[in-house]
Parts: sequence; structure tokens; C-alpha cells
Amino acid sequence: MITTVALAPDHREAVRELLASVIAQDGVSPLDEAAVLALDGEDAQHLLLEADGVLLGYTSVLADGTVQGMVHPAQRRQGHGTALLRAALEARPDAGVWAHGALEGSLAFLASAGLVETRRLLTLRRPLDEAHPVPAPGPLPEGIEFDSFDVDRDAERWVAVNAAAFADHPEQGALTRDDLDQRLAQDWFDPEDLLVAREDGSLVAFVWIKRERRGAVDQDAEIYVVGTDPAVQGRGLAGALMGRALTRLAEAGVPGVELYVEADNAPALRLYEDRGFAVSGRDVQMRMQVRTAGKG
Repeated sequence: MITTVALAPDHREAVRELLASVIAQDGVSPLDEAAVLALDGEDAQHLLLEADGVLLGYTSVLADGTVQGMVHPAQRRQGHGTALLRAALEARPDAGVWAHGALEGSLAFLASAGLVETRRLLTLRRPLDEAHPVPAPGPLPEGIEFDSFDVDRDAERWVAVNAAAFADHPEQGALTRDDLDQRLAQDWFDPEDLLVAREDGSLVAFVWIKRERRGAVDQDAEIYVVGTDPAVQGRGLAGALMGRALTRLAEAGVPGVELYVEADNAPALRLYEDRGFAVSGRDVQMRMQVRTAGKG
């Protein structure tokens, strides 16, 4: 039976255990960071498929209509995924359903339900070993100061710059101060890994490094987000900060770094490819195909 509930602590733990089982089987997480953070929030809908008190499947429906779901590997091909998808689409007919990792089975399943691809997110990776040296970072433009993030000084300005830089992005551009504070409270957050550029003392650009374990050097890091105030774009701030971020990680002994970028964002792809990044994975978002009435 599928239930829609506010997650109690035992539900959250069951979802996280299910998530771990799916990741171990598929090698990719079916839930992105926003969906995982929403397990502890109040804005998402949580669809649980249970039998005899055992969680067989779960689907997250975020406030923006983003849908992500999973079924326990031992319970697949029994109609559970279809039931969860149907319930999610009834709740949000406009849903954007993610197939993280663009796994062949997931894409075929969603296509068979009448969904079509509407968005593609690329994962790019760059090694940081001796065979792939990081070029020395160039100087910042005149009048620009390089610094690290200070929450009291920078938080409100970060939200404003992020919103302006990602005005057309459906998720990143919608982040609020509460969303920022939630991320700052995560165990992995390190203010030294949020590099900023200032002009006249005000934050105008940033490159945010994420390491799943704070300060970890035995696993890849992530360039979490890169943003520049549109008022100062074209001055090379993103590239200068990116160079400093890569140097910081390489000097720490981090083996590699990855990031995510929209497949149709040609300027960003050029920036990253010029710095040694190459495509290493894909996520696909799909929606119900809109059928238009034929002319008679």
C-alpha cells in the first residue's frame, strides 16, 4: 500500500537504509541532495510503498515538482515502480522525473510510461594526480580581492548573487537564506572551501567546494556551485576562482574533482573542458509528453 506521510524518525531511517541498498546495487544514488535534505524538512511529499511493515519503495515529490524514486533491488519487476510513478504523477501531473545515472532500465521504464526527456545534466570529472597537473592560477582582475566565506558578512549577499547568476535555473536560482543555512549546517561544510571574490568589500563571485567528509583527501571532491554576479561577468572571475579551487584540492592530495553542468550550457562546458574536465556521467529528467488535439 502506498501512503503519503510526514516522515517520522523510523520512516527516515527506513528510507536511508533503502537508499543505501539501491546505491550498492546500482552504483548511483536515485535521490539527489535536495531530496535527501528534504527527508528532514517539511516541504516535500513522501510516498511510501510498504508491505507487512517493510519499506519496498519510496518516491520523493519536492515542492518544485521534482520527482525521484526507488524500489528495493529484491522487489523490482513486480509493479512497485509503476504504482509509485502513477501516484507521483497524480500528485504532480507536471512532475519532472529524474533518472539519475541515466541507467538504461530507468530510462526504458519511464519511456514506457509515456515520459520523454526534457533535460540532461552532465557529470564532469578531472583527475588531480601528477599526470594531470593543475596550471598555476592566474591573477585576479584589478580591484578584486580573493577571500574565503564569512557567514555573518557574506550570507545575504551570497543568496542575492546566486539568485542573479542562476535566474533561469529551476533549482539553484530558487535557493533561499534558509536553504543556504541548511547547507552550512551540514557536517561537510568548511568555510575555507567556499572561495569568494570581492569588489569594494562585497562578494561578487564564488566557487564552492564540497567534500562529503570535511577535509577528506581520500576521495573525489565536488565543485558544488560556481556563481558570478551578472554585473561583473566577462572579467574572468569564475576561471580565476576555479583555478584557485583546483590548486587548493591538488595541494591537499585530493585524487580528483567532479561537478555537474546542464548539457546545453555551452559557455560553462567550455570553461570546464579548458581546465581538463571530461564527461563521466549523465542524469536525465523526463516529463509526461503533452498531447495536442489533432485538427479535423
